[in-house]
Amino acid sequence: MSKEYWTMKSGEKIDVDEMTESHLRNTLKLIIRRRKEQDEIKKDYKGSENSEPYCDDWMWKEYHY
Repeated sequence: MSKEYWTMKSGEKIDVDEMTESHLRNTLKLIIRRRKEQDEIKKDYKGSENSEPYCDDWMWKEYHY
Protein backbone atom coordinates (compact mmCIF):
# COMPACT_ATOMS: atom_id res chain seq x y z
CA MET A 1 0.00 0.00 0.00
CA SER A 2 1.37 3.41 -0.91
CA LYS A 3 1.98 6.12 1.65
CA GLU A 4 -0.36 9.11 1.69
CA TYR A 5 0.82 12.50 2.93
CA TRP A 6 -0.94 15.65 4.08
CA THR A 7 0.75 19.02 3.57
CA MET A 8 0.38 21.05 6.74
CA LYS A 9 0.00 24.82 6.98
CA SER A 10 3.76 25.11 7.54
CA GLY A 11 4.43 23.29 4.27
CA GLU A 12 5.69 20.19 6.09
CA LYS A 13 4.38 16.89 4.75
CA ILE A 14 3.14 14.37 7.29
CA ASP A 15 2.30 10.69 6.78
CA VAL A 16 -1.47 10.34 7.24
CA ASP A 17 -0.88 7.13 9.21
CA GLU A 18 1.15 9.15 11.74
CA MET A 19 -1.46 11.87 12.31
CA THR A 20 -3.18 12.03 15.68
CA GLU A 21 -6.92 11.46 15.90
CA SER A 22 -7.52 15.14 16.57
CA HIS A 23 -5.35 16.16 13.59
CA LEU A 24 -7.28 13.76 11.35
CA ARG A 25 -10.58 15.15 12.66
CA ASN A 26 -9.49 18.73 11.97
CA THR A 27 -8.26 17.75 8.52
CA LEU A 28 -11.62 16.19 7.69
CA LYS A 29 -13.42 19.33 8.89
CA LEU A 30 -11.18 21.42 6.62
CA ILE A 31 -11.96 19.19 3.63
CA ILE A 32 -15.71 19.45 4.37
CA ARG A 33 -15.49 23.25 4.72
CA ARG A 34 -13.62 23.55 1.42
CA ARG A 35 -16.19 21.33 -0.28
CA LYS A 36 -19.05 23.52 0.96
CA GLU A 37 -17.22 26.61 -0.29
CA GLN A 38 -16.76 24.99 -3.69
CA ASP A 39 -20.42 23.99 -3.80
CA GLU A 40 -21.34 27.65 -3.22
CA ILE A 41 -18.99 28.74 -6.00
CA LYS A 42 -20.46 26.10 -8.27
CA LYS A 43 -24.00 27.26 -7.44
CA ASP A 44 -23.02 30.88 -8.16
CA TYR A 45 -21.29 29.82 -11.37
CA LYS A 46 -24.36 28.04 -12.71
CA GLY A 47 -26.30 31.29 -12.44
CA SER A 48 -23.62 33.36 -14.17
CA GLU A 49 -23.12 34.07 -17.85
CA ASN A 50 -19.57 32.70 -17.73
CA SER A 51 -19.08 29.83 -20.17
CA GLU A 52 -15.88 28.45 -18.60
CA PRO A 53 -16.18 24.81 -17.47
CA TYR A 54 -16.37 24.20 -13.74
CA CYS A 55 -13.26 22.60 -12.25
CA ASP A 56 -13.81 20.29 -9.27
CA ASP A 57 -10.20 19.37 -8.54
CA TRP A 58 -9.83 21.55 -5.41
CA MET A 59 -9.33 18.56 -3.11
CA TRP A 60 -6.37 17.23 -5.05
CA LYS A 61 -4.32 20.43 -5.13
CA GLU A 62 -1.73 21.16 -2.49
CA TYR A 63 -2.66 24.09 -0.28
CA HIS A 64 -0.11 26.19 1.58
CA TYR A 65 -1.84 28.47 4.07
